[in-house]
Amino acid sequence: MALLTPTLSVVILCVLFLFFVVLSRRKRASMLPPGPPRIPILGNLRQMPTAEAPLIFHKLAETYGDVMYLEVPGQSMIILDSLRAAEDLLEHRSLIYSDRPQFPLLEIFGWKAALTMLPYGRKFAKHRQMHQAYLNRHKCADYLSLQLQEAQTLTNNLLNSKPSGYESCLSRFSTGIIARIVAGHTIRSNEDAYLSLSSRVSQAVLSAGVPGATAIDFFPILQHFPRWFPGTYYMSVAEKWRPVVQESYDYPVQSVKREMESGQAKPSFILTQLQKMEAWDSVTKEDEDDLKGAATSSSLSTFVLAMVLHPSVQVKAQEELDRVIGKGRLPEFSDREKLPYVECVFQEIFRWLPGVPLGIPHRCTEDNIYRGMLIPAGSIVFPNIKGMSLDANIYSNPTAFYPERYLPKPAGLAEPHFPAKFGFGRRICTGQYLGDNSVWIAIATILASCTITNALDEQGNKIVPEGTSDTFQAIHTRTSALSNHAPLRLNS
Repeated sequence: MALLTPTLSVVILCVLFLFFVVLSRRKRASMLPPGPPRIPILGNLRQMPTAEAPLIFHKLAETYGDVMYLEVPGQSMIILDSLRAAEDLLEHRSLIYSDRPQFPLLEIFGWKAALTMLPYGRKFAKHRQMHQAYLNRHKCADYLSLQLQEAQTLTNNLLNSKPSGYESCLSRFSTGIIARIVAGHTIRSNEDAYLSLSSRVSQAVLSAGVPGATAIDFFPILQHFPRWFPGTYYMSVAEKWRPVVQESYDYPVQSVKREMESGQAKPSFILTQLQKMEAWDSVTKEDEDDLKGAATSSSLSTFVLAMVLHPSVQVKAQEELDRVIGKGRLPEFSDREKLPYVECVFQEIFRWLPGVPLGIPHRCTEDNIYRGMLIPAGSIVFPNIKGMSLDANIYSNPTAFYPERYLPKPAGLAEPHFPAKFGFGRRICTGQYLGDNSVWIAIATILASCTITNALDEQGNKIVPEGTSDTFQAIHTRTSALSNHAPLRLNS
């Protein structure tokens, strides 16, 4: 038998190599999580996030399971639709699931320095350490008195504002707490510079679309195209709001620095960090940029909507307040354990309409196997928090607003509190304890001081909210009125 020629040998080797490559890819593809069919070139681009993406993904999970695989050109994506999957991966394997994907659009907006968007690494650890030193559970006990003051100011503002102005009152409450802690600044009027800045920053956030899921994120090259080109819409939006984002970094730090120079700076997060930098005698541009990145109310809007739609819940919570603390004073944090139904209302707010329905995506840094499925390195991992809140295996009638679900049997259903409201693993919100306390005291104080009812239109008819959309825009257009429930409490 004649020996193979060199050319034929090379051809055979190439064919064998291609065969094994194809075989390996097929085996790898067969191990991927299930997901909707992909079309050539575009993959699953049609299923990418829109305002209704959390509900669409939850519906798809009924067919493909709680761990789904989607693909867009050059990028694999994993959707987690159950608490079990999210906790198994984002918490128990947090070492390889704590990175963030690159967010080209948000970087253009100017959010690159924000802790939420930082990739996992040295800078992230530095920022998180700065946050935790001021926002850990023990430190947050120092803020209870100022949160109580701001909650009482909130109810007075609500009772003295027009029905359509309740959103600005809620914004002033949340901004007021942050301004006092971060910069030592007390908001005393609706014309305050921090309120204006907060309002503009909120508009910038809402204008940015779903993080990591816009055309610019999938095809970064679009940022170099003319603004009339399809898919470049968000570039114009980013260029419009970028100065506002930069101002949100600069203004608080510069304000505190001016107060330090005049000897009028009050205790605050920024003051503490600036004093540390001065003590080190080596304040670099990077240090100051780190501080600005670290210093940067939808839940209360959801509460107002829930009370309008479910007046019987409001009555029941007010009856508990009357029974436990009476009508001679407002609630305090020490009352919390004695108000189980108010606590149930508080917990149901976070589950019923999550503030971030589709969680900010994580990035998987290593190939790993989960339940026999391959999660490829580099995959963008979306925790579908809205889908988790609708898990019928955990929550009976999950679309209903039903605070009693958390009460022990026989009074309730003994269902667990929703654990995903602040995120997962090493990416869990550093402000979770502050946020928890702020929302609880606001809800308790409003219930003790006000009754939330439907506003009236020009013909005197009740305005009934349409559905329970979980988008910020829908919540922000709800109209409610507040009437005096217990004036003695406000005068106390």
